[in-house]
Amino acid sequence: MRIGSLLVLPALLAGAAPALAASVTGRVSGPDGQGVAGITVEAIYQNYTADDLLTYGSSIKAIATTDAAGRYRIELGSLPAGEYRAHAYRSVVNGGRVLDMAMLPETNLPFTGNADAVRNFTDTLIESSPDLPYGNAGIFLLQNAVLDYTDLAGAEVTLVPLDGGAASTRPVRSTGEGLVVTGIAYGRYRAGVSLDGAPLQLRLFGADPDDAFSVHVIHDFTMGHLGNQFIVEARR
Repeated sequence: MRIGSLLVLPALLAGAAPALAASVTGRVSGPDGQGVAGITVEAIYQNYTADDLLTYGSSIKAIATTDAAGRYRIELGSLPAGEYRAHAYRSVVNGGRVLDMAMLPETNLPFTGNADAVRNFTDTLIESSPDLPYGNAGIFLLQNAVLDYTDLAGAEVTLVPLDGGAASTRPVRSTGEGLVVTGIAYGRYRAGVSLDGAPLQLRLFGADPDDAFSVHVIHDFTMGHLGNQFIVEARR
């Protein structure tokens, strides 16, 4: 089946058919070790030539969905020879927009398409990893207000979920995006930021210049070009 320039070859679920010569199998589990159903797993082709791109488009992959035990099987025999990587994700709704939330791989090593491979995943919030430096969920981004030059590197962010759940306090870390807290479950939060034990004055990024600063600001993770950030300006 071709969708636009994407070649997608549907894969069989675990146990649905006898194994072919080459396949990737595995399991997606939660932090408690229980299998997680309904997770999408892809085997994605890693080798391209000019002819491949002209023939197959920008991506060649086969897809499966985990069963009730969290297991999946993707047959590779009908795909081109070469290397593949496995990627697993769930689709989540964030502020009315559907986003893909990646699963944590046990290993991200490639595998060949002519031999069986096993790739397992964990369904958990990821703060940062080599493959996902900004995690797999909401990103809180802290920056200075206009004409404020306070060093915010030691700031701590307290997030209180407004839909229920425990509050959390975490330090910001410096990244190419700026000072962030990452791997936050999507939802609506009341945020406060402290520096050296004292609360900072906050307002949402992009607010009207006349909008007042406050020690708390409320929003969700629908800001930024990817629609997964909560961006706040701060001053003393």
